[in-house]
Amino acid sequence: MIGISYHAGGMKDLPLNEVISILSDVGYDAVEMMCGPDAHIPSGEISHTLLKDVKSKITDHGLKVSVINPFTGKGLYHLALEDKQKAIDHYALLQDVAVALDAHGVNFLTGYGGDKGDAFAWKLLVDVLKPICTRAEQLGITMNIHNHEATTIDSSPKVTHLIELVGSKALRVLNDITNFYHLGEDIAEVTERLGPLTTHCHVKGVTGMYPYSTFLIPGEEEDELDFRTFAESLGKVGYDKYISVETFPQMRMEKAQIAYEMMSRTLNELGLR
Repeated sequence: MIGISYHAGGMKDLPLNEVISILSDVGYDAVEMMCGPDAHIPSGEISHTLLKDVKSKITDHGLKVSVINPFTGKGLYHLALEDKQKAIDHYALLQDVAVALDAHGVNFLTGYGGDKGDAFAWKLLVDVLKPICTRAEQLGITMNIHNHEATTIDSSPKVTHLIELVGSKALRVLNDITNFYHLGEDIAEVTERLGPLTTHCHVKGVTGMYPYSTFLIPGEEEDELDFRTFAESLGKVGYDKYISVETFPQMRMEKAQIAYEMMSRTLNELGLR
């Protein structure tokens, strides 16, 4: 069965207690927790007491933590460019947060490294990901590549190439299908090809194609993303983890409800929930 999670950054303007309550009332299975400078879990204030309190609140509402997201922080490339060891240590902190909250992995954006040349960026990413992923293997969690337009790792061939270069079973795919789609990739083909490597998913609504695309609430009237095909493709490869709804604070408050109703209905109709 496929679970439905919510990217808590979409409600970063609300207290965590309120976010958790909304998601529980709507029917979500999990929350994708943010950990960063401007997040519900401030990365500069991590403590055992804080994480115990967050876990208790989430569990008391019948939810789980799907993954940890380094929200509003710099991309991995830019962290490593400043200081490799600090980048490695930062992701060690996020890994510890994931373990404390029983999340199965940590997402990351590569950031854009073209300022010093594409080859330089790739080599730097591989250099820091090797120790980061070795530690993830030891902890039994994954590091999930978040494909994103305008970053070094934007397309599916780049995702798989990075995994090959790093050579770790802990380095896996966050299939942000909307980001693949609005860059021109086929939803069914990319989802089925990346299926064995996929440990988390994101869905945003969208209209238009990059660079003229506009993100919407999934399931909104103007949403052009074919979620049914995405869900069918996940079913074909036996995906059984979470799809996180990714919305933005400026969107109307019904965003969590609108997205959940569309996704839950579709997954139920396909026998995947």
